Amino acid sequence: MQDQPVLDRAPIVDLLDLGGPDLVQELTELFFSDTPGLIAEIETALEAEDWEALTRASHSLKSSAFYLGALALSEISRLLESSSRSGEEAHCKELSAQAPVAYEAAKAALIQMRSELPPA
Repeated sequence: MQDQPVLDRAPIVDLLDLGGPDLVQELTELFFSDTPGLIAEIETALEAEDWEALTRASHSLKSSAFYLGALALSEISRLLESSSRSGEEAHCKELSAQAPVAYEAAKAALIQMRSELPPA
């Protein structure tokens, strides 16, 4: 989404204060390993017109992206969750196509940010 930044650094700074670079490393790795599966769940649910599964997967993606400051991905997921609740198939398809692109942008930004962290 053009109106949301790819990454807000504030949550990462908070995580650094909470648990240092190791915590940031661990949580971003979980995000990198879990997100492609959530995106696949979204695509599968959309193809099956399983609105409940689509809502669930979108909600999970929204939360995990927001927690790490991936605002554009979180916003896409929020809109997808809302659209899936009302069965807006065309809007869901449009948003689900944006999710992988937003994820890749967030991943690149998080990798860049991690490279700037002090050593663990």
